[in-house]
Amino acid sequence: MSASCQSITSQLIKVTGDFVKKYQDFRKSAAKVFVNTIIPGNSGSQTELNKLIDQAFDLQTDLLGTYNKLAGGGGGKIGARNLQIPTKKVTGDLVIERTFIIAPSPFDKVTVIVKKTGGKGGADIAACAKHPNGDLYDKKEKSLDKGKDAKGDTATFVFTGMASKPMTLHLVKTGFPTDTCDYTVALEGAFDENEMKKLGAGTVKHGSGAVPAK
Repeated sequence: MSASCQSITSQLIKVTGDFVKKYQDFRKSAAKVFVNTIIPGNSGSQTELNKLIDQAFDLQTDLLGTYNKLAGGGGGKIGARNLQIPTKKVTGDLVIERTFIIAPSPFDKVTVIVKKTGGKGGADIAACAKHPNGDLYDKKEKSLDKGKDAKGDTATFVFTGMASKPMTLHLVKTGFPTDTCDYTVALEGAFDENEMKKLGAGTVKHGSGAVPAK
């Protein structure tokens, strides 16, 4: 068995489609904050960026809550298989294989970091970004080495143009059948300043140190 792009459910495709406008509206609002405060480096810019990251996380929480109810998960609970951006660390013990679904986010850039933390086994990994309709957008593959000496081995995947795109992360253990591979998964998200400038064109406030929109 090798790591591969996993399909996303019709329920997630539906919910993603329903949330696209919410994500677009959020990005337009975020763009105003970027061009007026964050990009010019005005006072409180880091605080405003942190607020946007929190709001982006809340949007994903709402989306996954709706998805889980539609998929029969009940109660809007989010399990370890459904991840949000940013995620500091999720731990796992890979015996055979594991698939994570990463919620679509408002971020332009998404970074996935898988790190081996123990065990004799390794892992083949496929990180796949999907269009909101479920079609493949981008695929990247890497591996974690086998052997205890490979502890700390890290596979990093960087995707751009990711706004409103869900992802799948498929890990398949390599090595002897009795081997395991302990690992962590971390997710990071970032807004692209150029994209924010495009969205926020014409919204720059004058007299606050910001540069007038061209």
